Amino acid sequence: MAAITKIVFEGNQTKLFKAIVANKPEFSFSVFQRLLRKKDIKVNGKRVSENVDVAFGDEILIYQAEQKTATDIKIIFEDDNIVVAKKPDGIEVEVETNDKNDFLHLVSENVGCRLFAVHRLDRNTTGLVVFAKDLEAKKALDDAFKNRTIHKFYLARVYGYMEKKSADLVAFLKKDERQMKSIVKNVPSPGFVKIETKYKVLSQRAEDAVWPIRTSLLEVELVTGKMHQIRAHLASIGHAIVGDGKYADNEANRRMKVKKQLLCAYKLVFSFEKDSPLAYLSGRQIVIAEKI
Repeated sequence: MAAITKIVFEGNQTKLFKAIVANKPEFSFSVFQRLLRKKDIKVNGKRVSENVDVAFGDEILIYQAEQKTATDIKIIFEDDNIVVAKKPDGIEVEVETNDKNDFLHLVSENVGCRLFAVHRLDRNTTGLVVFAKDLEAKKALDDAFKNRTIHKFYLARVYGYMEKKSADLVAFLKKDERQMKSIVKNVPSPGFVKIETKYKVLSQRAEDAVWPIRTSLLEVELVTGKMHQIRAHLASIGHAIVGDGKYADNEANRRMKVKKQLLCAYKLVFSFEKDSPLAYLSGRQIVIAEKI
């Protein structure tokens, strides 16, 4: 759930960031930039994406996810080399500005040692994240993710009934830096990279008897791993994630009364080369029970 900070500016005309800092001295520029990218700041009721000018009497609303602490973190698996933790929604795995409230730092604080991030989840995607405890384990995990021997499975509730009970979807994706979205095409195009997403249908249901919204619960295997891949790929075939604010229909989301996207990384299956320092983990599955 987002915490809302309200500021009624009482100074002379200045830039938005300076106006916020005048009231919240602890507010960092890196957090400000992230909120602008997500359009989570309103000035006089209008969402802004730039460091606009503000004047006396302007109302500023800042929407931020409630900050987590190390004690909020749920450790799923830990040994001498790795840690697997469940990431809540509304938090980045790692941010370049060394933000002490990113997931990496919170998990490190929880287990009491420095950790290394080796893969990512979208900010608003929940689920399993693996961390390395030392550089040797980090290299082994990096190699396994690069060679796709660690298999990642997600639970996703999507709009509509799927035409096929299972499918191996292949398409081409390009990141739109300006809009912070991914564009998906069915044919190769300049600047687009090949993506692969597998799914199988677990169940289907009608959500509303008056104005029926049909949804499907999918198990999705992420074969390649690009920005927003599952969200953008499924939306491109007409089955956006329920609650997704970027790729789904906002009216449908409102009718569903969901406040977060229904996507969770719920299972990891490990496989390593025989000479890997993590070879003892081969064949291990780590699974969390998640109801979406």
